[in-house]
Amino acid sequence: MPRRVQPKSGPAFDLNKFENVQQLGGIRTGVLDAPGGGVRVALVDTGAGLRFTVALDRGGDIVDASYNDVGLAFLSPNGLRPPNPSYQQGAEWLRGWAGGLVTTCGPEYMGGPRGEPGGPTSLHGRYSSSPAVVETIRNPDPRRGRLKMEIALIVRDTRMFGPAFEIRRTLRCTLGRPEITIEDEVTNVGDTVSAHHWLYHCNFGYPFLDQGVRFIYRGPAQYWTMPVPEGQGIIQPLSSAALNRLKRVPAALAAHAGAGERGVIVGVEPQTDGLCRVGLINARRRLGVELTYSPQSLPRLAHWQHFGPMGSYATALEPFHGSLLGRARDPHPLAETVLAPGKSRNYSLQLRVLYTANALRDLVACDGPLRPSG
Repeated sequence: MPRRVQPKSGPAFDLNKFENVQQLGGIRTGVLDAPGGGVRVALVDTGAGLRFTVALDRGGDIVDASYNDVGLAFLSPNGLRPPNPSYQQGAEWLRGWAGGLVTTCGPEYMGGPRGEPGGPTSLHGRYSSSPAVVETIRNPDPRRGRLKMEIALIVRDTRMFGPAFEIRRTLRCTLGRPEITIEDEVTNVGDTVSAHHWLYHCNFGYPFLDQGVRFIYRGPAQYWTMPVPEGQGIIQPLSSAALNRLKRVPAALAAHAGAGERGVIVGVEPQTDGLCRVGLINARRRLGVELTYSPQSLPRLAHWQHFGPMGSYATALEPFHGSLLGRARDPHPLAETVLAPGKSRNYSLQLRVLYTANALRDLVACDGPLRPSG
């Protein structure tokens, strides 16, 4: 009788028909050649059509990602580059950003450069330009009944006299399922209270992102735009009808040439199980991506839109804790969030590719109208 191991979803694996688990999927590590030097990476194959690259030298963020023959992520013209402290000044983050399926922002401040009580901030913080220490890489082992694979990392963002943070990140997948779970524990390892803001910048691009794609989320929302240089966004009033029109991807917009962009900040209303489920659906390709997270740890969602006319055609769904705009522009209580010495905050985000009619229908059921807030 053939020996089989059956994942919760997806095909069973016949243990008599392979010798090396990498034939089905798993994790490989290596160094990619890049401008300025090599970048350590982990190449992950879920064995279910979802493949992606983890940039170990960029905080363990996820860069390129695809499902079968469809690219999911937006990739910037910069390409993947080694970390560099110069990217942590002003808006220079834009020179080092590779784009990618998940870019993490924080751990002290995020959003545009501005003045805060601790001094000037840089665009989206230092995390994504910080190399990680690899603690564990565990591949699946179907013969032992283990389909889980994981990468455990440590990132330290520190400065003499503080602030000082330690981030422990674990990325988990299951062989045979097109899903990624990111779990982060952020700890203030310094001896003074520090500001703490955290955001997952989940970036989607063509061919998955295309005209007519539908966004799924609901709740009170604020419209924001970037009318001045260096990303100093401001909140502007917008009607409910106008807000909801932002939930469909348009053709490229001339107004988004250069740094033209817009977005909404949403207090996403959770589902009956207490979790937030948001995402986007490409009906023509019968494909969707769902993000699932707890509103207790990530109570706000930013939806960034930049539909440039010459290739820079991107959007991001960004669950976050804290503030993108800073206390001077954002009346939300979390604009002044802090982390005490020795204290930690835990975050978890699941990204799941949806390809069946039932799964897409379940995501659509999570949708609802936006209404102006504040």
